[in-house]
Amino acid sequence: MADSQGALIAVLFLLPCVVILERCVADGSLFALHPALNVVAMLICLPSALQAMLQRRDGKNHAKRVWLAKLHILLNVSAGVFVAAAGVAVFVAKSNMCGKHLTTPHSWAALVTGMFFTLNVFQGVLLTFEGTKANWQWKDETHVLTGVLIYIGGVVTMLYGLQTSSWGVQNFTPERQFQLTVLIIAAHVALLGKSLVLQRREGKAQVKVAKVA
Repeated sequence: MADSQGALIAVLFLLPCVVILERCVADGSLFALHPALNVVAMLICLPSALQAMLQRRDGKNHAKRVWLAKLHILLNVSAGVFVAAAGVAVFVAKSNMCGKHLTTPHSWAALVTGMFFTLNVFQGVLLTFEGTKANWQWKDETHVLTGVLIYIGGVVTMLYGLQTSSWGVQNFTPERQFQLTVLIIAAHVALLGKSLVLQRREGKAQVKVAKVA
């Protein structure tokens, strides 16, 4: 059951990712690097990072939990690199066309979410390596909540860009834009649902332990 759920979630994320990447490759312009890199970050790296934490929460093996925590950091840092590169790509592309920068809500939202994302990743790295020995077992609810909110903000920003940017309008019909939006939202709803199920299961386990104690 868990494997089938994981496969379904993976398909929901990969399908829109492949469709968008195909258009980016077909475009072949420097500007197309912006959506290409962003979609890899938002639909591959970050969902995988969250999935790693969900598996870690449900896992009992210490070595596996440490490995998943390391994978979580690696995927988040990778996402940050992709998003930063996407920002550089669109900046250079607009500069080459003598275009103005930060003129749309999409641009400003991307800048703000990117800044908060960087701070959240930095906090995670700091909490892990602040001591003389790396601590892969720390818990911080603020870090989790902030990360989820930033992630949601990033997804909304990406969808807004898909719907309103000149590149999105030129490369996708309104129907295809709608289909991609529905798939991306469905993927995140499924991932959120899985997270809530695991949280509920963890809560029940804690209640049982408390009753036994």
